[in-house]
Amino acid sequence: MDVRHFITQIIEEELSATNCFLVNIKSNESGSDLRFFIDGMQGVGIQTCARLSRKVSRLLDEEYEEETPFRYEISSPGVDQPLLDIRQYNQHIGRELEIELHTEETLKGELLNVAEATIDVEIVLSKKEKEQRTIAFDDIKNSIVIISFKRKKK
Repeated sequence: MDVRHFITQIIEEELSATNCFLVNIKSNESGSDLRFFIDGMQGVGIQTCARLSRKVSRLLDEEYEEETPFRYEISSPGVDQPLLDIRQYNQHIGRELEIELHTEETLKGELLNVAEATIDVEIVLSKKEKEQRTIAFDDIKNSIVIISFKRKKK
């Protein structure tokens, strides 16, 4: 088993009893630099990433001998990364999203609800007019959370 699959298996086994999950794996062309991104229903803390990294490191040292040097990192995707798994949407209910559909249409709206295979978004059409749309997850090409730094009125 190659190192990428070995680490993936460890991460998935460790996360199976939690509300966290593996979202994405990125690597350079040679595969010597691996980045594992995990997320959870309420986000992921640095402690979870550190615990997983220590476990992976220990198991690699004990059971895996690789002649080719490699580097790995386990982290959360970060706020600037697209949402790749429908389970990631729950923690962003009430936030504004920019959604690009496979039809090339781009929508901006507040995430209202997440179902098994769809999301509900409220889109502002004008100052007085809003539209609620249900979008199938399979129709979404790319979706990012729009970070807002608005101050709350006192």
